[in-house]
Amino acid sequence: MTGEAVARRIAARVREGKLPCVEAFALAEELGIPPAEVAAIAEAEGYRIGWCQLGLFGGRGKEAPAVAAVEVPLPLREQIQAHLEDGHLPCPSAWGIARRLGVERIEVGRAADALGVRISRCLLGCFS
Repeated sequence: MTGEAVARRIAARVREGKLPCVEAFALAEELGIPPAEVAAIAEAEGYRIGWCQLGLFGGRGKEAPAVAAVEVPLPLREQIQAHLEDGHLPCPSAWGIARRLGVERIEVGRAADALGVRISRCLLGCFS
């Protein structure tokens, strides 16, 4: 599929001028291409990624809403701490933790935030 065809598929999924994170991953899966490639084409078309599945940034040009301090369950805390790299939790590791513990990705993101841990190495290339 050409970049132009991918761009049309992206445009069909854009909301409020942004391509939702979940849609970028779904499209990458459908097309059999890396998620970062979908994000790069979206960016070239003038779209930003929105509604991060880890809760790092939202839509409407705003950051994700602040979450009240949460008590982080011990298994989740241990998993986050075990996967830190240079004090940061890589996005792929956060996804893996969610899968292994059977929790939503946003729960891992909120727990990391509550622990003062920043997410790194976004799978879509939004940040390093």
